[in-house]
Amino acid sequence: MASFGWKRKIGEKVSKVTSQQFEAEAADEKDAVESDEGNWLHAIKRRKEILLEDCAEKSKQLKDEGANLAEKKRYREAIQKWDEALQLTPNDATLYEMKSQVLMSLHEMFPAVHAAEMAVQRNPHSWESWQTLGRAQLGLGEIVLAIRSFQVALHIYPMNPEIWKEDLSWARKLQQQQKVAQRCSQWSAVYIELLGELLTLRILLLV
Repeated sequence: MASFGWKRKIGEKVSKVTSQQFEAEAADEKDAVESDEGNWLHAIKRRKEILLEDCAEKSKQLKDEGANLAEKKRYREAIQKWDEALQLTPNDATLYEMKSQVLMSLHEMFPAVHAAEMAVQRNPHSWESWQTLGRAQLGLGEIVLAIRSFQVALHIYPMNPEIWKEDLSWARKLQQQQKVAQRCSQWSAVYIELLGELLTLRILLLV
């Protein structure tokens, strides 16, 4: 009678030496794949760094060209250069701040305020951006907002005499004049109303 034989697992038929060879080859392949992945990721990272460096360099060139054009009062051309630079470095607060100054020179106050706000958003620690924002707001007649912007600029750079003596002082003077004008306007309205009542009363008496 044939005896029943226990079926050994397939893996047990593989010799220990062969198994170790397979494991070693698998480990080598894994290391090679990981090495290739590491080199690939490093290459991508380096390529990205090079592109960013190229963008920054080209943006600086455009920024300088725009500054030279602005000094020659070729404001539209300067803005065009800075807009091109912003396509390369959209987080450059200085570009927005310079653009705001030029827009004020063109008496385009709404775009000037917007550009200055973009500068402040990108670099809230830039006193120049806050100063420019205040001046643009002043150009729109937003005196209270302008005073606040100048105060922030002064808080960042308290030793700047220009902000204190010129910008903030001028804004507060305009604020006082505005208050006086508002009071005069109120009194004028009251005076006109009284005149109207007197004329009405006189007409009634004559009748």
